[in-house]
Amino acid sequence: MSSMYRILCLSHDPAIVIEHPEFHSGSNGRELAEAVVLRGIEGHKGCDLLIGRYSYPLIEVGCPDRTREHVGGYHPHHTVWVDAIWLKLLYLAQRAPKDSPERQLAERAPMPGCWTPERLHCLRTELDLAEGTTQ
Repeated sequence: MSSMYRILCLSHDPAIVIEHPEFHSGSNGRELAEAVVLRGIEGHKGCDLLIGRYSYPLIEVGCPDRTREHVGGYHPHHTVWVDAIWLKLLYLAQRAPKDSPERQLAERAPMPGCWTPERLHCLRTELDLAEGTTQ
């Protein structure tokens, strides 16, 4: 199955998809997208950038090593990739009532620091979650 990789800018709310450049899996798309994020993108220097893997819809999100300056987590020398469905579940659990089992589990989830409530909130449109979704 062919995938397309696009850069996501989380310095906007909701996050924006940077249409160009886009990268395809058949031509080292993942590696090229990671290299572009590490170098930076014109007009987005200093922005909080992630990589989206699309096979429409979004199926995976990558947090490159360079984003450690934006979040509490640190994962040197590689990009952390997470399935979009897990990010949806984490988003919903993070917004569950404070004493609920879902919220408590989200707070203990062994996820890299990449996936803070603020970052997932910016990704809500790409994750196909309705505005105001709490459950």
